[in-house]
Amino acid sequence: MLSDGMLGNKAVLLALSSLTTGNLNSKIQKTTRPFTMKDVLPSTHEYIVPPLTKEQQQEQASKQLMAFLATRPGSEAYLKE
Repeated sequence: MLSDGMLGNKAVLLALSSLTTGNLNSKIQKTTRPFTMKDVLPSTHEYIVPPLTKEQQQEQASKQLMAFLATRPGSEAYLKE
């Protein structure tokens, strides 16, 4: 069986990351931030999940800011979509 480098190993990396994160997340407290693939395999995360474009980064930051502002009591009257 031939291996074509990173392309051939993508399925193995996905399986390894899901098994590892599942195992680690089952052992942490419920209040702790869960492990993600980026925490477990940071060098291969960018290969499997391509980085966001500048527009996507700005949109994501805007959504996160709106979600943060929405947590304030009574903020519904001031927020517009």
